[in-house]
Parts: sequence; C-alpha cells; structure tokens
Amino acid sequence: MELRCLVVDDDEFVRIDLESKLSHWTEVSIVALCPSAIDAMRILEEEKIDLIFLDIHMPGMTGFQFIKSLELNKTQVVLVTGNKEHAVDAFEYDVTDFLVKPFTDDRFVKTMLKVLKRAKQAGPADKQSDHLFIKVNKILEKIKYTDILYIEALADYVQIQTGAKKYTIHSTMKGMEESLPRPIFSVPIIHILLGLIRLHA
Repeated sequence: MELRCLVVDDDEFVRIDLESKLSHWTEVSIVALCPSAIDAMRILEEEKIDLIFLDIHMPGMTGFQFIKSLELNKTQVVLVTGNKEHAVDAFEYDVTDFLVKPFTDDRFVKTMLKVLKRAKQAGPADKQSDHLFIKVNKILEKIKYTDILYIEALADYVQIQTGAKKYTIHSTMKGMEESLPRPIFSVPIIHILLGLIRLHA
C-alpha cells in the first residue's frame, strides 16, 4: 500500500513537523508541501492524491472551502487546526480525523492508524469488473468497457462514445482516468491536446 499525500498548511513549522512525522510511515509518500489551498489545487490537477493533511484557517481559501470545491472521491482528508470548535463541522465533510494543534506523537499515531484502516477497508478497485455505471437523467446505466471507443473532455463534462451511443455526463477527465482500469484504457499524448482516453486496440 502506498498513500500519496499532500500537506496543506500556511504555517511552515507545521508543514515541516508533519513531514517529519509522516517520514516514519513507509505506507505514505509525500507528493508536496503546500502553503495554501490554491497551491494544493494545482497539484491535484496533475497528481493522484490519496491523503491530505489540511489546515482550516488559510489566507485566500479556507480548508472547508477547499473541500467543497473539489471532487475528492476516495481521497482521505485529515483536518489540522488550532481551533477545536471546528470539530463538529469537520465531520460533516466525512473527514478521516481532526487534529488540534499542537498535537502529540501519540495522537498522530492514532490518526495514522485510522487512515490506514480506512484505506484497507476501501481496498483496491475491483480488477475483475468489466463495466462502469453512469447516471443519465437520474437513471444509472451500465456500460461495458469493451463497448467504449473513446472518452473526450468537454469543459466540465465528458463524452463517452460507445459503438452504439454517445453519453454526456458531468465529470472531470481526471475523475474518469482514476475510475478506469489502466490495463484496458490508455491516455495517449493526444490527451494533452484534446482530452481523450481510448480503449486499447
């Protein structure tokens, strides 16, 4: 198991402290230390992230605003703040844990055990699945992977072209990439220009 992690906090000392604590956990790989939510958003556009340690009070965009603005899917979030009064609000966002600064090493260990337990419960994507479900007019439709010719990005939507029909759904290309099995689908260089995912020949 490898959890790709972002640390997002405007306090440099907290970022360094979390980096040090996380370095003892071989299951975690730190992708970046971000001083703001805006910086973290840029990283998320390019990288798959499994875990985010997120400060609540930051200039420009708060941690809560950051969570609301993103499609985090299975990404775990641990909120880090100096104000314990935010705890009730925090769990409305289904965060994994809530750390109040300054936190002890023992408290951090408890958080990491929660993170790892949740990751194991989620488990890997079903490699035997041969289909995906999409919602069309509030109805779930099943599409077999082998029926998909290509998927194309259209601003805040994607088009899924099958041999018989074209579906337009509200999603990001990044979200589609993460939900599709890589052994079956490829993201060619043309994806950079046109936003295409094609089925392997």
